[in-house]
Amino acid sequence: MKKKAQVTIPAQRHFSIGNWSFLDLTVSPTLYARNGDGEPYEYYEVAEFSSAGGRYSTGVRTNDHGQRYSYVTASHELLFKSSSTEYRFNAYKFGNQVTYSTPSPGAAVLAHSWIFEDFIASIELEIKKPATPADRKAHTGCEFQVDDQPIQYSPSDPVHPAPEKKVSQVVIADTDKFSFLSNVNIYFSGCDVYQDFPPGQIHKVDRHGEGNPRVATEYYLTQDKSYPAGVTTLTIKDGFSEAKTVVEFDHDTSNKRVTMTIKSFTSTLCDIRDFSYLEKTFPNTICIAL
Repeated sequence: MKKKAQVTIPAQRHFSIGNWSFLDLTVSPTLYARNGDGEPYEYYEVAEFSSAGGRYSTGVRTNDHGQRYSYVTASHELLFKSSSTEYRFNAYKFGNQVTYSTPSPGAAVLAHSWIFEDFIASIELEIKKPATPADRKAHTGCEFQVDDQPIQYSPSDPVHPAPEKKVSQVVIADTDKFSFLSNVNIYFSGCDVYQDFPPGQIHKVDRHGEGNPRVATEYYLTQDKSYPAGVTTLTIKDGFSEAKTVVEFDHDTSNKRVTMTIKSFTSTLCDIRDFSYLEKTFPNTICIAL
């Protein structure tokens, strides 16, 4: 967790509110709070509250796949008022990104990295009285997924340093799995993708993510946990078609090797990484962050 003068995240990522003084606040414009454990999520309007955490946005849109998600449609100012003071946050939208900042004393924008320092998964708009302690045991606004299991984020969670060199190509055995790490939902086209999860139950999948940043492994391009012969092209898009990644798998059957190459991408971050998290390994991970 880092406190910054400004933080940029995708327009389709919600934010949490760090009202750790538990002030009675009114907010304008009206916010949309996300509710529910999975799709279809419910959204309800919020104009006043005294809680902390949550998952909020100033708008909601239906994506290309018929799912409703938080989405910022235009630049705006957020105004939070208590009985004694007010806090202002600016949200500047450009393209599919939104930069959050604040000029208000006692307010801050917190960036929450997950797994890697350069992987910004969520932000928190912090509001507190000057004497409020900074420590807190839980951060209830950030919920991430490992495989299909939601986990609660803590600001004290360790993160890996960002790779010094971005890797766009790896050579793997044709029985090796690959993985995905993304901060938004991503959807597959151009070829079949299979996942062996739960273990021993391989099945075709058309997406990765369910509304939260997610990491998962045990991906292949054939049902027998391998790859088609020759060159196969996988196209990956986010749910609003605002970023596109093209990955090529070149399977040389003579030596049973597959060259996996990121041919192009339009997201903020896209490379291939290996790492461990919660005592589980995630090899050959296509890491995508809008």
